[in-house]
Amino acid sequence: DRCADLLLEFPQPKNLLFATLSRSLGLSDLSQYVQATVTLHWPERIETEGFGSRKVEAERHAAAAALRKLRVRPCVMRLKEQFNPTLTFDPAVIEALSVFPKPKALLGSIIQVATSSNRLLQYRTTGGKVKTCELTVRWPEEMTFTADGRRRLEAESNAAALACLRFKELKLLDEQNNPLTHARYHQQEVREAGERHRRPCRIQIPTDLERRVQEYLTQNPVEAEVQKLWDEEEQRPVHHDDDDDDDLITDAITGKRYRALRHEEAESLSDHLLGLWMRAGPGRGAELPVDSYKESVLEAVRSSQVVVIAGETGCGKTTRIPRFLLEGQVRRGEGAECNILVTQPRRISAVSVAHRVAQEMGPALRHCVGYQVRLESRPPERSGGALLFLTVGVLLRKLQSNPGLQGISHVIVDEVHERDVNTDLLLALLLSSIKNNPDLRVLLMSATGDTQRLSQYFGRCPVVHVPGFMHPVQARFLEEVLTEMGRPTPPRRDREVSSGEDVAPDLDLVADVIEHIHSNREPGALLCFLPGWQDIKAVQQKLEEKAAFRSGSQLILPLHSSMAVTEQQTVFQRPPDGQRKIVLTTNIAETSITIDDIVHVLDAGCQKEQNYDTRTKVSGLNTVWISQANVTQRRGRAGRCQPGHSYHLFPRKQLDRMAVFPVPEILRTPLESVIIQAKIHCPHSKAVDFLAQVLDSPDSQAVRVAVKNLMDIGVLDAAENLTPLGERVACMSCDPRLGKALVLSALFSCALPVLSVAACLTRDPFYNSMQNRALVSKAKAALSGSSCSDHLVFSRVVQSWKELQGRESKQEFLDKYTLSGASLRFIHGLMQQFGENLCEAGLLDASAECLRLSSGLNRHSQQEQLVKAVLIAGLYPHLIQVKRGTVTKGGRYRPENLSYRTESGPVLLHRSSANRGNPDLSSRWLTFFSAVKSNGQVFIRDSSVVHPLALLLLTDCDLSERGNARPDHSVLLPGHSLIRWEFSPHVWELLWDLRTSLQAMIHRSLRHRRSTSGGCKDSELVALLVELLNNTDPASGSVQEEISTENIRSDSL
Repeated sequence: DRCADLLLEFPQPKNLLFATLSRSLGLSDLSQYVQATVTLHWPERIETEGFGSRKVEAERHAAAAALRKLRVRPCVMRLKEQFNPTLTFDPAVIEALSVFPKPKALLGSIIQVATSSNRLLQYRTTGGKVKTCELTVRWPEEMTFTADGRRRLEAESNAAALACLRFKELKLLDEQNNPLTHARYHQQEVREAGERHRRPCRIQIPTDLERRVQEYLTQNPVEAEVQKLWDEEEQRPVHHDDDDDDDLITDAITGKRYRALRHEEAESLSDHLLGLWMRAGPGRGAELPVDSYKESVLEAVRSSQVVVIAGETGCGKTTRIPRFLLEGQVRRGEGAECNILVTQPRRISAVSVAHRVAQEMGPALRHCVGYQVRLESRPPERSGGALLFLTVGVLLRKLQSNPGLQGISHVIVDEVHERDVNTDLLLALLLSSIKNNPDLRVLLMSATGDTQRLSQYFGRCPVVHVPGFMHPVQARFLEEVLTEMGRPTPPRRDREVSSGEDVAPDLDLVADVIEHIHSNREPGALLCFLPGWQDIKAVQQKLEEKAAFRSGSQLILPLHSSMAVTEQQTVFQRPPDGQRKIVLTTNIAETSITIDDIVHVLDAGCQKEQNYDTRTKVSGLNTVWISQANVTQRRGRAGRCQPGHSYHLFPRKQLDRMAVFPVPEILRTPLESVIIQAKIHCPHSKAVDFLAQVLDSPDSQAVRVAVKNLMDIGVLDAAENLTPLGERVACMSCDPRLGKALVLSALFSCALPVLSVAACLTRDPFYNSMQNRALVSKAKAALSGSSCSDHLVFSRVVQSWKELQGRESKQEFLDKYTLSGASLRFIHGLMQQFGENLCEAGLLDASAECLRLSSGLNRHSQQEQLVKAVLIAGLYPHLIQVKRGTVTKGGRYRPENLSYRTESGPVLLHRSSANRGNPDLSSRWLTFFSAVKSNGQVFIRDSSVVHPLALLLLTDCDLSERGNARPDHSVLLPGHSLIRWEFSPHVWELLWDLRTSLQAMIHRSLRHRRSTSGGCKDSELVALLVELLNNTDPASGSVQEEISTENIRSDSL
């Protein structure tokens, strides 16, 4: 076009026009002659216009047009004479400069993006008045470009323009002449890597091992095994439990077999109890408000099966009402029929309240009071006149063996307002229990809950209101606290509060306020509420670093639900005179417990709360605002025994924005364990129907997702009935997936390491804090070695700790690997409990068997590939695909980085995982148990590499088989393409039969409690599996060869 012709004729028109006018007029200032549009007033008025996509381009066109007109004017010096007559303009250079106005910068940017180096460009300029530049470019291949110019920079720019033109021809620039992304410059490598990633997993089985598998299958035809299972299924009666089991009811007080007392026995025991009470004359301690409501409570209980006690904080309902009920029946001569269960939301409250009540009743009646919590049980000596404090979870397990609560006269559900998932499930089951047991009485007690809703839920049962008593508590909010400390008040921010808002406490401010209270306020213990364990340890460290806390005048005590009961009890002990006790706790200390020397309460105003995403199947543990009910409970801890002070580290206006009551846990938590509990108690009820009966019904879609998850792991069948596996998993007091892994570990004779893993996933053995993360990571890396497994780290820690003898050697081991002795003792207790669960499930004769490494149940416990195989069998479909090489959102290709993907989408490994950043993973696949969501990203907290053969042989799911034109068979897992195998027809048939034999062995073992009918052949089958896992390569299609094309759009390839 016309503009292009002008630029070909005058390649640098603006500079040339300026030089022509300046030399002709002998002036350097030409502002009076050149205006915005190129308008010349000498030698006559000349106006020219230029057009372009940018201002600079349009000006260049206009200047070129002006030069063309000037050239024919005789009074203007010939343009050619203004410049070196030996310089000629290459048309290619002129064309390149018209397209690339800043070629050097563009060329440098291309090379930098593509190679991250500027050493691949070399400019070499020579000459005198005319400079000649030779440009060498060594990417994507070595190329040389030559151009002339009046100056060195001009010559280099002209050569760079030629190079840019060549890059344009090679399609190394986009349509706007900008550099491509780094990944698109390396698209051939990315394409090749993608092809490698799409290659199927091929496993080479040693010839000798293949022959032995074939011999086993010949001796034990899989068709006969399957037919035998079908025959047994058809012969099974509808009610397959033993006849004796129908009448087997467990005494909820003692845990022994329940036997109703004969009339004579009941009269004798009642007379004995009455005499005992009359002689002992138990005292009550200080007068409490509930004492004057004793008759009102007893009358309400006599007239109604269910009573709601709306007792304000400090009224004494927790300790006194159970005693009222027991004493009332004893004094009426009915003590033998009185057995009271009192639930508490936490272990510490159940134990501490039991101790308090026993102490008030005196030595003669102490044996009538007991407690039972997880890992610790001290029940009353016998049923009849007994009072048992227990956690809600323990009562739910008692309901499994005594659904009607036979032999129980009263159930008291204390702190019902907390609305944890177990409490909601218990309330639904109690509705059924009171129908089947008309003599049962239920009391629901709460200080801050919605008592009218509870009343309506139980058929408009009566509500007894009991006023509380609290000493005066002076409440201060953030503004008052800062003013008192002489600090400026921060500007107010009107922040909307939502349940999903993440609120992080200012731990420096918390430590400063504690120091201020200690230095300036009256003596007395201080109770500080924080969200979690990390916050507790961080504040403790900050306090210990302060000069005022180095004198030993303070006793700093952490309090957390994961601590052992004996450690928790230390917070109730008074410190020596002159020493201030400072208790750092979570919401565990909000209700039911009274630390009688507390004067000051510090409230950070937030707590940890779990939220579950049914779409991604990931839980998020967020720090959120507490509710107004929580604030009331926390403030009340300061005024229980004397006047006190509360310091709330949030603005007063924030209190009005807080929710009135907490969101019930059942609305924000996974429902798998709840559904299994429901199936135990109501086996013929659909999960959606049962959960529609709870106080706050969860979303039906969340229920359906949980049911599908349980079907996927083989716990429920298509009709929502518990399968034989499900019946065993229901006995496990842990997550269903961990329960399945525990069950399978007993069948595959590797129980001990899986017990360790399950316990450590419940309680972390490492002494974690924000300050020693690097030490913990280093310890895990050392313990993991080449196993590439967080789970085997747990197993090695527990086993090594158990084998050490002597206190000093154990402590040295703990210090070396940053471990917590208290946590390991708790883990050992959990392992014992899980062993008892396996015994209840009929998988072993004595719980101690699985804890001895020499036991037959641990024959293969040293076979780490088998242990990991059992874990994937239990945790599937928790599967991660690992790919080497990633492309960032900015399009940069990172060949050494690893990316991770589950069926639901991309994930990241948490910093607590030993596999994070490990470039030498021995397999392309990982399994995991725990995933959390934080800041929009999903983090995997624990992982283990998975042998692809274990994934094929032990996952209980349907496989998809694709016939190919090639002779090999392609095999996939259902629902996703995280893994694909390819086998020859012979090998695939062999592995399919082996898989079927393993599944038949599992089903047969689960149907027969401790059956030995297939003992020898099952042992041989497991031994073959072990050899296959140990003698085949788990790195088939190694991670090192994998390139992630996940973030590259197809159109950019």
